[in-house]
Amino acid sequence: MIGIFGGTFDPPHLGHIRLAEQAIELLALDEVQFLPCANPVHRSQPMAIASDRLQMLELAIAGYSGLQINTLELDRGGPSYMVDSLRQVRAQHNDACLCLLLGVDAFNAIQSWKSPDEILKLANLVVCRRPGLSLDKSIFADHQIDSALDLRSKASGCILALDIEENPCSSTEVRKRLTGRGSVENCLPQSIIDYINQHNLYET
Repeated sequence: MIGIFGGTFDPPHLGHIRLAEQAIELLALDEVQFLPCANPVHRSQPMAIASDRLQMLELAIAGYSGLQINTLELDRGGPSYMVDSLRQVRAQHNDACLCLLLGVDAFNAIQSWKSPDEILKLANLVVCRRPGLSLDKSIFADHQIDSALDLRSKASGCILALDIEENPCSSTEVRKRLTGRGSVENCLPQSIIDYINQHNLYET
């Protein structure tokens, strides 16, 4: 079972790492592949260039078992559409159970994504629930399941809501603190703080 975790990772933080670790633990995933996007379609463009985001992501996952980086979107360039990426991952892992990790907000807006029906045919959707946000039960209602055990026999096509521990870190908040000279030690490992300082990232 392979987890796919997409995002800008601008910068990657401990909340990202903890979500991936919980997904591995709760779903018995073999690995989680971080999928940094090149040019996001549904959000603003990253402040840090792709090479810096990739370097920081490598620092973020160093020493963690089961966490990998998949650079296919950076290698492909252009607009980063998840359906295109999942086609490539599926071609590499034909019969594997693929689990796309999403936040509730992303899942609730998935009908605005490119080819959402095909996305569900290519992977299972694991929606990581957070306090204050409710999963829209009307989206792909016939595909929603209640047990993580059911995923093991399904290569794709299922939707599972997963309760995870809330983490206060977000890339937006980290960038805000960095530009305002605020403290980020609770959200970033020292290796990434050093990298940001060395390369003068996120300066006003």
